[in-house]
Amino acid sequence: MESSTPGEWHFGFWSSLALELLVRAALARISPVLLADNSKWQNLHYALGGDSPSTRFTPTSISTKEVHLRLAELLPAFNKEISGFCAKHADRRNAELHSGELAFSVYGTSQWLARFYQACKMLLESIDKNLEDLFSDPESVVSIIETLQDEAAIAVRNDIAAHAKVWLGRAVEEQQEAIAKANAWAIRQVGHRVVCPACNSQALINGSPSGAVKRRVTEDGVEERQGVIPAAFQCIACGLKISGHSKLAACDLGDAYTMATTSSAADFFGLYTEEEIQEARDEIPDFEPDFNC
Repeated sequence: MESSTPGEWHFGFWSSLALELLVRAALARISPVLLADNSKWQNLHYALGGDSPSTRFTPTSISTKEVHLRLAELLPAFNKEISGFCAKHADRRNAELHSGELAFSVYGTSQWLARFYQACKMLLESIDKNLEDLFSDPESVVSIIETLQDEAAIAVRNDIAAHAKVWLGRAVEEQQEAIAKANAWAIRQVGHRVVCPACNSQALINGSPSGAVKRRVTEDGVEERQGVIPAAFQCIACGLKISGHSKLAACDLGDAYTMATTSSAADFFGLYTEEEIQEARDEIPDFEPDFNC
């Protein structure tokens, strides 16, 4: 999962597999026998540590759906909210694998990432583990989980509606001029371009890096890709500003994105270019031959 950036579909897909491993680990911590498909006694025998009774026997475990049902009965912390999310995330995984549906390509991180981390935290604690045991950036994980309790995020829609009302009251010529300035500004500034929910102009989102930097060599040089969690939004056309990931997620602007930069091999590795080497050669003074040997 962490080998992909949050804006890629791979990120969501691998998260679903990670979550399945965690729910099974949580049930196995109570007893491995609870994972065994009890339709055959051989599975129970195998889960108890017994040898396989036959060379043709393949141990079979229960379905993920059944794992969720058993955990809901045995772990009070695995409440309806968390179990419901786990079930939906597993359904998307099944759709991605078995139906050809692009389940995670159209599933923005603002819709699931905080719930995913919340579920992981609870499941890790049930097996005496911490976020540090699974994630490379646990501080970012905690900050994203905390957005679920941010009540200020609910008020952001009212703020958008207020800016939209003011925007609609402006003259058409004034709107067109503001849109032109916003379009030019969004291109010049550094950030992730999005459409403003209040006035539909080009606006920018900036955020905090998340996860490790991924590098690869291309024909143009060395490409670096970094996942970014949105933290601030600004539109200069209508003046709307939103700060905080929880507020951005509440208005569908919280999807993680990927920031990519490409640099030449010489710049990346700090090498001298041919032009620089030639300039250095040209600066060397000419000496007359010394024949006094």
